[in-house]
Amino acid sequence: METFYGRVHTLEMFFSYDADGKLEFKPFNTAYGMVHPSEGPGADLNDVELVLNDGEYFQVHGFYRASDGGNFLNYGDAYRKALGSGEQGSIADIVIVAPAEPRVVTALAADGTEVVMGQNTQWRTVRLPERVRFINRPATGPETA
Repeated sequence: METFYGRVHTLEMFFSYDADGKLEFKPFNTAYGMVHPSEGPGADLNDVELVLNDGEYFQVHGFYRASDGGNFLNYGDAYRKALGSGEQGSIADIVIVAPAEPRVVTALAADGTEVVMGQNTQWRTVRLPERVRFINRPATGPETA
C-alpha cells in the first residue's frame, strides 16, 4: 500500500453527506475530480490523500493515441504522462486499476463432468473521486458527529 498526496481543484457543489452522514464527493466530470500531486499533506480543504493498494496501478487513458496512455505505480509519473494527453491538450483521465474476483475457467470432460482448468485475473477500474480522502474536511456531517 502506498499513499500519495495532492489537491483537487473543485467546487463546493460536488460535496454532500449521504443518509449515514458520510462525506461524498461526486464531481460531474473528470476535470473536477483530477488530483494534482503535491509533496505531502497540505492544510487546504481540498487537499487529499490517495491510497494505492497492493496489486493496483494507475492507468492513463490517452485521448488520441494509445502511446498517450500507460500504466504506472507512482501517481506523479501518471500525472506527468496525462498532462496534455487528453482531448484538445487537456489532462487525460487517470484511473486506478484494481484486481476483481478471478474468473474460473472450466472445460467439460468426456464423462460430462466440469473440470477446472485455471483462473483468469479480472480487473476493475476505480475513478479517483471514489478513492480520494479529503484530509481537512469532516468525514461525517455535523449532525452525525
